[in-house]
Amino acid sequence: MLLNPVLDSLFVGDQSPPPAVTYYDGQGGSFTPAPTQITWGSSDASTISVNSSTGTITGLKRGPAVITALVQGTQGIALIVVSNTLDLTLLTDTIYLMPGDTFTVPVAVQKKHSPPDPPPVVSYEAPSNAVYGMDPGSGLITALAAGGPVQYIVHADTIAASGGVYVIADTGGKFFYSVLGTAITHVGGAIGAVNYSRSNGKLAFRLRGTFAPSGTTQQVVQITLPDSILGPGTYPIDSLGPVEAPVGFGQPGAICTPPRPWALWTAQSPPITAFSRQDAGELDITQLDTVASGVRISGRFLYLAQRTDLYSDPLGLLTVRGTFVAPLATDRTACK
Repeated sequence: MLLNPVLDSLFVGDQSPPPAVTYYDGQGGSFTPAPTQITWGSSDASTISVNSSTGTITGLKRGPAVITALVQGTQGIALIVVSNTLDLTLLTDTIYLMPGDTFTVPVAVQKKHSPPDPPPVVSYEAPSNAVYGMDPGSGLITALAAGGPVQYIVHADTIAASGGVYVIADTGGKFFYSVLGTAITHVGGAIGAVNYSRSNGKLAFRLRGTFAPSGTTQQVVQITLPDSILGPGTYPIDSLGPVEAPVGFGQPGAICTPPRPWALWTAQSPPITAFSRQDAGELDITQLDTVASGVRISGRFLYLAQRTDLYSDPLGLLTVRGTFVAPLATDRTACK
């Protein structure tokens, strides 16, 4: 069963009609159920209320919730994101940098009453500290010395949101990232990078970060380049189709013979796999340093990834972005 749209948004206090419902009978047929055949529900009734009979949706508070439609024992789902009438989102709220790095905090501001009302005034605030400096007008952060987290605050008219900055001076691998679209997550964890031997003996590059609460991997961000990383630079990320992906993301195929730069994001619960699309984005390596404990790199990534379960649907497109500091190793035996 399919709901359309599968991703929508509301402001607090607004109402909208239910998504369109198409029921597939498993034998090649489909039909539009009558309203009396559908039972509606919400995963979070404090965020979104849904009239169980009519499917009318009401936004109650800021946040995402899944609405469900049940027909003949089959369930369809859609994700609804509720915003305040003036809403501020930090697209990357937790930031990892090395000393000397710069990074501008990305934000999204929504306002229910658009022009002729003036746009919200956005400003940035950070306490006096030795870890980083912050430009109050642009949100440009300059990393100074190891430490953190040190909080910063972003203001948009009468509302504010806060994040934190870590500056890392060793080779410990840390990253934080967000996924936005029909899946939403803001998490972080351990990350590592490797220049590894591909099948032809030349070196390729892989950056792999995991979110693994309680020691169990729940999400993976992975970026693979056909050539090794030797210094700072901007590296484009291209596409990889599901048929090109190695089973289990192991060593064969797109790992040992990368056809082009590509990336993925996977989640265990609910199970989602998304591969980068054509001209998907880029990986920026801002520093590559050799220290007593090894080689380290820092940078950020931003790319678009298409969910494999919604591969022909524009609403299956996700935005993945984050910052990282990672150890960089060399493995000349990986694909031999």
